Amino acid sequence: MIDAMAGLGPPAHQVWLPPLDVPPPLEEVLGPVTPSAERGLSPVGGSPLRVPIGLVDRPLDQRRELLVHDLTGSAGHLAVVGGPRSGKSTALCVVVLGLALTSTPAELGVHVCDFGGGALAGLAGLPHVGTVADGQQPDLVRRLLAEFGAVLARRERLFREAGVTSITEFRARRAAGDFADEPTTDLLLVVDGYLTLRGDHDDLEAQLLPIAAKGLSYGLHLAVSANRWSELRPALKDLLGARVELRLGDPLESEVDRRLAAAVPLRPGHGLAPDGAAMVLAAPWASAFGATTAGLVSAIAAAWPGPAFAAVRTLPARIAVDELPVATTGRAGLPLGVDQQLARIDHDILVEPHLLCFGDAECGKTALLRLLGHGIGARFEPDQARIVAVDPRRTLLGDLPPAHLIGHASTASAIADAAREIGDSLRRRLPGPSVSPQALRDRSWWTGPELFLLVDDYDLVAPAAAAEHPLAPVLELLPLAKDIGLHVVVARRCGGAARALFDPVIGRLRELAAPALLMSGSPDEGPLIESVAPAPQPSGRGVLVDRRHGSRLIQVAWQPPAAEDGP
Repeated sequence: MIDAMAGLGPPAHQVWLPPLDVPPPLEEVLGPVTPSAERGLSPVGGSPLRVPIGLVDRPLDQRRELLVHDLTGSAGHLAVVGGPRSGKSTALCVVVLGLALTSTPAELGVHVCDFGGGALAGLAGLPHVGTVADGQQPDLVRRLLAEFGAVLARRERLFREAGVTSITEFRARRAAGDFADEPTTDLLLVVDGYLTLRGDHDDLEAQLLPIAAKGLSYGLHLAVSANRWSELRPALKDLLGARVELRLGDPLESEVDRRLAAAVPLRPGHGLAPDGAAMVLAAPWASAFGATTAGLVSAIAAAWPGPAFAAVRTLPARIAVDELPVATTGRAGLPLGVDQQLARIDHDILVEPHLLCFGDAECGKTALLRLLGHGIGARFEPDQARIVAVDPRRTLLGDLPPAHLIGHASTASAIADAAREIGDSLRRRLPGPSVSPQALRDRSWWTGPELFLLVDDYDLVAPAAAAEHPLAPVLELLPLAKDIGLHVVVARRCGGAARALFDPVIGRLRELAAPALLMSGSPDEGPLIESVAPAPQPSGRGVLVDRRHGSRLIQVAWQPPAAEDGP
């Protein structure tokens, strides 16, 4: 009877679909992908910035539906949370690959901070991905965060000046050909391993909050991964509208459903949809290009005919002083170097007459003083500026412009004599009761050159055991420096700098909010200037802290010693 009925009539409806098991290839959720001359490798009918990344099982409805991540809406930021080996890095890889298939590099650019063991390193071959930085590249990680901060500030200014009222209008005008100077319409920052960012780069974590708070209005998006929800700061977590919860180490930490979280299979890629339904993420490859991520990345790169999204520009290991960008201001600035935007940084002596520098041996403190000395020689005539060098180790001998140099003190007695002469000379410039307000503003009640006191190895100049401070005659003149033409630059090693903050000269300079450059040093010293602590840095690299711009990572320009001049 069974044999006789076989093949007669339509088969019975299958009530239950098989359970979610192996993650499906990416083309199973995206649809078949084909190359085109305009968009490269892309799915038929794909929507830019809106990408399916997995499948959601709904057995009571007898169907499965796509899990979609949409960057265009209020859920444009993404958080992926799961225990060890649950597939967090793979989930971010799927998101980036899916967006790369549905968007062009002109529509979406991606930068990646890969703290998850190198799982995202292969994405560097995508034309949409500009830079992939890992935990061994702290300077590059800082540069990525600085780039996003700069883009946010630039777009705030652009929207205001161009009358753009929304990101939707910006996308439409970009598609019509406006704003050609912008490298891409939307920008995505992927941070795989949020806990590592908090632990190793705690000063950078705060930079994510303004991106999350204001970024969606200007086309900036975040995608972060964490081991548990509690790792995310509440202020940041509330802004991450799209959330993917994979298998957790402790189901009690689930923010979807603790009972359902305990039933998630112990297989990578499985988790819970926001409403508690079972979910599996797609695999980061396409069967047509081999079951590997590298094969899909190569296919996307080969099919894209246009330019790729550019990598961020990084601070050079060394930049010569004659390679600095041309100064854009006519103020009395001395060249210092370049910041992370590769913009020129000058020390404006009219606004900030003094400068502090902390750094360990061979970090570039003496090179900084040599640079400032040559800057003085190039900026001023000898009758406009004079230099007095305090140099216990004699490392500046022959490296300062001789026409401007009027004293080079190395011994304790010579340093004390030079300080007394400076004090006696500059006290004669103090304004008397007959000086008019206009003369005070113009500094016209005295004539003579500006005086620059360059102090190297300050810890040898003013040892703690000294009975009298050798620079005491200059101490009382520091607050009046702008009025009498005094400029003091002090360079000291980082070791013991926390105690040296109470030194009379350094303490007074800090009270005057003098700019400070923190070069390479031990973080154990703690915050030295405001909330900035020293950290290991390459030679010539440091954090410049001033009251007008906050803290900026800069590379000090290289002025070669006299022995290195010439071909």
